[in-house]
Amino acid sequence: MTSVSVITSPDDLVGAVSRDRRMMGYRVRRQGDGWIELEVVAQRTRVPVLLVLAWPEVWRDEEQLRPHLVRARSGNYGLILVGTDPELEAARMEAMSTDADMTAVAAPIGMVRLLLTLRTRAETITQRMTSAMIELELERSRHENDMLISIGRALSQERDIKSLLAIILRRACEVTNADAGSVYIVKNADEDVSKRVLRFEVSQNDSRTLPAGNMEMKVSSTSIVGQCVLSGTRINVPDLYALDEPGTGNNSWGFIHDRTFDDKNRYQTRSVLAVPMISARADVIGVIQLINKRAKGWIQLDLPGDFEAGVVPFDDVSEAYVSTLASQAGIALENVLLYEEVKTLFDGFVKAAVTAIESRDPTTSGHSERVAKLTIGLARAINHAETGRYREVRFTRDDLTQIEYAALLHDFGKVGVREHILVKAKKLYEHERELILQRFQLIKRGYKIEGLETKVRYLMEASRDAIAEQLSAIDRSLADRVTEVDDIIKFVLAANEPTVLEQGGFERIAEIARMTYRDEGDRAGPFLTAEEASSLQIRRGSLTEQERLEINSHVVHSFNFLCQIPWSRALRDVPVIAGAHHEKLDGTGYPKQLKGEEIPVGAKMMAIADIYDALTAKDRPYKKAMPAEKALDILASDVKRGQLDADLYEVFLNNRVWALTSVDR
Repeated sequence: MTSVSVITSPDDLVGAVSRDRRMMGYRVRRQGDGWIELEVVAQRTRVPVLLVLAWPEVWRDEEQLRPHLVRARSGNYGLILVGTDPELEAARMEAMSTDADMTAVAAPIGMVRLLLTLRTRAETITQRMTSAMIELELERSRHENDMLISIGRALSQERDIKSLLAIILRRACEVTNADAGSVYIVKNADEDVSKRVLRFEVSQNDSRTLPAGNMEMKVSSTSIVGQCVLSGTRINVPDLYALDEPGTGNNSWGFIHDRTFDDKNRYQTRSVLAVPMISARADVIGVIQLINKRAKGWIQLDLPGDFEAGVVPFDDVSEAYVSTLASQAGIALENVLLYEEVKTLFDGFVKAAVTAIESRDPTTSGHSERVAKLTIGLARAINHAETGRYREVRFTRDDLTQIEYAALLHDFGKVGVREHILVKAKKLYEHERELILQRFQLIKRGYKIEGLETKVRYLMEASRDAIAEQLSAIDRSLADRVTEVDDIIKFVLAANEPTVLEQGGFERIAEIARMTYRDEGDRAGPFLTAEEASSLQIRRGSLTEQERLEINSHVVHSFNFLCQIPWSRALRDVPVIAGAHHEKLDGTGYPKQLKGEEIPVGAKMMAIADIYDALTAKDRPYKKAMPAEKALDILASDVKRGQLDADLYEVFLNNRVWALTSVDR
């Protein structure tokens, strides 16, 4: 090659590029009147650098110079002005942009000076491009790291499996620009591979509408997700449609592509990335499967040709980020699964506790569950309230769980109440009732014996003419006395029912208690003992004051029992809510006589539910089930007396929360 020593014109430069071996790294990319555009590939970035040499006929004309100045601000474009020193000194520099990559060189230009100038400009541009790329990469890394941090935060806070998996999939598709994807979880990790099952939990597809429903499939090496579970490694298939027959060529995995979905929905599953979610114990507990990484600029895949032009393989960056996400997701999923196990275990404990309560008092069977359902129904109605005092109150999922547990366990303290009091259906215990009935039978028998003895004495002393009339009088007196005892028995049995006793009934019970009889030892005894009379004079219900206090103590027992459970922070108020469900707004409740805002909202709601169910329950042997309308009226009267929360009752009534348990009755 002929070496060129001096460059004086664009033609000289073109000749040097084509003939001078020192210019072998450069090529003329474009040229025009008075300017030449050279291209050289930077060694470090492998990105082409463009250098334009412009002679005076170009840079003296603002219109001709303007396009070059614009391009000189683009990053990989450098402008070199060529001219004599006097020409350059006379140039209008104010017309030239100061932020453009621009330099000048005096003409004529020696080859060595030209080569050094070109190399210096190329290196400067390369350094600037490298710096910009590093800055861009750092910015992208910061963005992706922030995204991963936000994803990790979201995953750590989410405890609903469906919602958790939806977050995982959505974020994975965002990071990789995947058109579709799905998440599978392994239902069991049996040693026998044939017994392992993959459950198709969530999916999304930006180009097609997916059918609803969960699907299960056996873990098999012929499917991508199955192989991912078995191997515990990520699998990246560049183009599923380009795979050879199973076990041959580029399909060493042995995958069998079922195109049923593709054919039915005019879709093509091309690039596929499957990444396992691995637990802290190194078990594969799920798989993230992403489908069709969209090429830059593609938003949706619709026509058949879109899958050829718009789908690219998942690159190393996609694999790395999805793997990081899968690591986070695996731990989060394991935590959720463990949480579900603990919750299932605790739910079982709660149900067992409720069973224990109801086994001691079968007459209240179903009460705890109905109260829980009503209370939760009221809480959910409040969540949708737009008016009233509670319009800004919103119960979270944890709040609802806390209220539900409190409602289910609100009567657990009854295990600390003596059973004969707990199941007392009448004012008298059964053995007391039987003792009174036996006593009255003894009284009647005593009357009859007394009548017979009177007859014997009379027969021995009286004349034959007066016998018939006197015996008849004795029989009539006996019959009257027996009838009186039978009437007393009927009244006592009626008074034994747990109804409201009329005022006159108290005097008659006292009168009966003052009556006496003579036993076989001729000892005097009362018709009713003081204790029996006191029980029969109970004004409302079936319990004496002492028994009522013992029943009321179940709230304290419930609170003390629930305080023994190491509740999580989200459930720490369960004992307080359960322990306050018998408190009244006016301070007349128990056990602490709390007032107004001292009572937790959960306990106020439960109070309404508890009273309503107690009034309408059909399984109480000592009373009939009350119609819903009458029960609501009683609740309304309690509201008017200031005992129940008026705003909560309004929500209860307007949303027909009271009808939630109608199917259980």
